[in-house]
Amino acid sequence: MTSAANSVLSSATPGHRARLDDLVLHHEISQFLYAEARLIDERDFHTWLDLFSEDTRYLLPIRRNNVDDEFTDPSGMELAHFDDTKEVLTRRVVRMASAVAWTEDPPSIQRHLITNVEVRRLDDEEFAVHSCFQAHRYRLDRDVEVFTGSRDDVLRRDTNSPLGFSIAARTVLLDHTTLLANNLNIFL
Repeated sequence: MTSAANSVLSSATPGHRARLDDLVLHHEISQFLYAEARLIDERDFHTWLDLFSEDTRYLLPIRRNNVDDEFTDPSGMELAHFDDTKEVLTRRVVRMASAVAWTEDPPSIQRHLITNVEVRRLDDEEFAVHSCFQAHRYRLDRDVEVFTGSRDDVLRRDTNSPLGFSIAARTVLLDHTTLLANNLNIFL
């Protein structure tokens, strides 16, 4: 940190200091999410996997349209496209890197866009993070798929993580209730 930044922080009132701390935290977590997206886009799945805590849960529930005013039937949250532990995520990453993932031969080109990051402190080391995403997948110059939705993460400060945080939980809510993709061999 520069001496000018240190001077501003040291002269800040407690209320301003708390707001500055919140801004710094928001920046750190946003940078973490952007770096995580880049790991997926660059197919560095093993490093990406290292971002998850051992007790993680990676959930992609199935959403259903309701006939009433409610967009999603809450009972649909009981079924999931993915409900993965770290062990299952590890198997998926190993499979993506092997020759058995025929849906990735040749590999897809992916691009993840992360936006609307909101951070709420759960305690000093754990944070609830909401973000929106758009993920594009291109394969063989003819298959184009776009996934949009939101994610609710629980992040923990983690000095052993390559990016300073670990993902303790992730729930991905796709905007789509009917998936038109050929497969879900993608990380969101």
